Amino acid sequence: MRLANLSRMPLLALLAGLTSVNSFGIEATTNPVGVIQVTALGNSDTLISIPLKQPAVFNGVIAEVGATTITAEGSPGWGADDWASGFYAFVRSGDIEGAYGEITGNSANAITIDVGDGSLLVDGPAVADSFSIHPYLTLDTLFPSGSGVHASASAGSRDSEVFIPAVDIGINNASEATYYFSNDAWRKVGAPLDQDFGSAVLAPDSYFILRNNIAASTVVTFTGEVVMGGLTLPVVLGDSEKQDNPIGLQRPIEMTLNESGLASAFETGDELLIWDNSVAQQNRLSSTATVYSWDGAKWIKDGVDADVGDDPIFTPGLGFIVRKASGGNLEEIDWGNLPNYGN
Repeated sequence: MRLANLSRMPLLALLAGLTSVNSFGIEATTNPVGVIQVTALGNSDTLISIPLKQPAVFNGVIAEVGATTITAEGSPGWGADDWASGFYAFVRSGDIEGAYGEITGNSANAITIDVGDGSLLVDGPAVADSFSIHPYLTLDTLFPSGSGVHASASAGSRDSEVFIPAVDIGINNASEATYYFSNDAWRKVGAPLDQDFGSAVLAPDSYFILRNNIAASTVVTFTGEVVMGGLTLPVVLGDSEKQDNPIGLQRPIEMTLNESGLASAFETGDELLIWDNSVAQQNRLSSTATVYSWDGAKWIKDGVDADVGDDPIFTPGLGFIVRKASGGNLEEIDWGNLPNYGN
């Protein structure tokens, strides 16, 4: 980790350094873990991404890749469908390092992947690539007993709300779901009032919006492991119209535009939209965002012809939108992001 930069990140504590563990005869590495806090202002919408990964429950090496399966080297001896709900596989080396996919089932030594989730098996991990299995962060695990949000008196009087952005065609898309904490559990707008949604998943490469509807601020606390390697972030390109991609970087320190590698996924007309979470505002619109674009040689801000590539744009826990210009085909491209700290 780049120690000279530790003072500029809201990393409260590094709880453990790099250590080696042995999983079924395979030498694996666990990443350092830490704590990061994000403040959500009162009477405001805060776009929050997940800066740390939930610690791995398995580290291993790929022995075989099928159309929808990954077989682990060695003999893990998993129970049937141990990882079938609430877990994902994360590729830690190779050509698609940092890609992930939801696990829908498993045998004693193989996991089945939802190939429509992320880019895990689209381009293909290879035999001998390392991978890990992680639990998804959920509303219950991020906000235990409602910590980090204001409890709501009722469905009609919600002091805090969590919006999950929809992954849909076009721009300025509505939220996919709205949650609130009431009567000691997470509830969903439009669902039965006694139904518990604490297991609702928060995607590791996206963001959620925390809206506080009263003046008091809240603090969201993330604990987890630092992603020491690369990330592969899928970005969708629209065919006949612009396309919004809600994204978050799992990085624990600030990162500049030049460091991010985002230029490799940008073409003329593409935009990066970022909102200032330190300024209270609800219903953040495109017109209130700071807009960055790539002119083929440098990053520019709000259309002004000045190089801002070395500005530390990406801060831990920041959610943002990559707005792709319309293209000839509806397709997915990969944004490869490397850490700006040492492995």
